[in-house]
Amino acid sequence: MDGRTGTMNAPEQGDPAGRVTLDLVLVSDPGWPTDIAHRLKAELTGLLSGVRVDVDWRVSVNSSALALAAQGDSPSMVQALTERLHDRTWDLALFVTDLPYRANARPVVLMVSRPERVGLVSLPSLGWFRVTRRARDAALYAVSELLAAAAEPTSAQEDVQRPGGTERYLVLPGRSGRLRLLTGMVRANRPWLLFTGLSRVLAVVFATASFGLLSSDVWNVSRHFGPGRACGLTFLSVTAVVAWLVIDHELWERPRGRPARHQARLYNLATVVTLYLGIAFLYAVLYVLIALTALFLLAPGTLGPVLGHEPGAAYYLSLAWFITSMGTVGGALGAGLEDDQVVRQAAYGERQRLGQRQDTTWPDNGGQGP
Repeated sequence: MDGRTGTMNAPEQGDPAGRVTLDLVLVSDPGWPTDIAHRLKAELTGLLSGVRVDVDWRVSVNSSALALAAQGDSPSMVQALTERLHDRTWDLALFVTDLPYRANARPVVLMVSRPERVGLVSLPSLGWFRVTRRARDAALYAVSELLAAAAEPTSAQEDVQRPGGTERYLVLPGRSGRLRLLTGMVRANRPWLLFTGLSRVLAVVFATASFGLLSSDVWNVSRHFGPGRACGLTFLSVTAVVAWLVIDHELWERPRGRPARHQARLYNLATVVTLYLGIAFLYAVLYVLIALTALFLLAPGTLGPVLGHEPGAAYYLSLAWFITSMGTVGGALGAGLEDDQVVRQAAYGERQRLGQRQDTTWPDNGGQGP
């Protein structure tokens, strides 16, 4: 289809079988959605032949973020997407995004607009695991719908149509759907990458831990520190860093209006979970490093006179656990030294605004948008 004329491609001349060539454009947000879109392109080229046997498919990827204002609701997204492709030749378009959408307060997996031949796949609603496979299945279903083929939604999802609208939706039902949306949002944040961006926190924690390794008072206290207290201190130390990151870098969303507040709670929860996972990974790496350092620096002969006995492997692990927790509390100070943009990548709403470079107001749209 030409984006300006809205006409389907005609059969190629000289084709005795009357075959047509259709162009499917995968428009994706920059970053992770673009990675998924390229994987979809590789798989869909062959799989789409099963949707229409008389069609030769051309699949392309266009990494292009839509303006934040266009993401307020699905009709605005459809309009913005068709305008974005006005200078290209295309027949079907599918927008792959890492932003959550809702229809009737339910997480949207897939949206299709038949009149415009445009669809949307919301990656967060696909959950944490098997995202590429689920995105591929959603894309195939979207193409079938856009070609008016007979296709039924799976039993794990519900098909809804907003009254007065031309869009059709596949949504996730119930609490399990909301939980899958949350895990998908955290997955989209890629919390394991937070570790690489917190170099200053890592340096402060390791420096604090190094002083602890040389303190005989720490050696004595750690041997009386049971597993219960150790777990409690671990949680408190990780929470201290998370709280400091949220406060110091202003990651907490404070919108106005009930629909915006509902969305902000979801964004804030995804941000906090992302930070917890990222800091927990940082904690685990530090624990291993400190345990190895303790084994290398603190010989049993050095610890024996202070402890009154030769330390075993269990003591070294307990000492490393205690020192890692104490060092992580000190790491909260280093959290304030981190580059603001690096930390804000973990905040869902802030990362969205940074990517679009648009206004930062929350759309009060009745809970129908992202």
